[in-house]
Amino acid sequence: MRFKPVILIYDIDNRLVDDVAAEIGITGRYTSINTYNEANAMDAVRQYDRGFGWLTNKLACVITGWNNHKKPRDQFLYRLRAMERKSPLREHSPVIIISEDHRHDLKQRALATDDGHVAAYLHPDDFKQSLAALLEQIVYQDKAESLNQQAMATFLTERDQE
Repeated sequence: MRFKPVILIYDIDNRLVDDVAAEIGITGRYTSINTYNEANAMDAVRQYDRGFGWLTNKLACVITGWNNHKKPRDQFLYRLRAMERKSPLREHSPVIIISEDHRHDLKQRALATDDGHVAAYLHPDDFKQSLAALLEQIVYQDKAESLNQQAMATFLTERDQE
């Protein structure tokens, strides 16, 4: 019996979490953990840690958004990255952000390889069109790094055109 890759979904918008989980469920290729608050999301991350937190966790991907009630540095994404930086043996977990908040400063921080290192930055209105293909590339083709570089290049091009 082969286990399906595990996708952690966290957002304070419960409907968005349910929509993302439904979209993932349609594929039949992944198991999702739906969390509706940050404490449960952090517990899930710790639960999937390997080597007492020294090795990369077993989560195939994390899908999250921005919490408008918190400062940028206090966001779940940056707490996750801080945990990962504590060990030189641990790699970045692939992350997809789905958010309506497309502030340029937040998006740039999320996509920066030395900060958020996000593989994709999607909008809640149209994430369904690309989520399955992105997960395929991240989980089965190990292309999170190249997706991050493409997303950053696209962001910089769009910003320069404005």
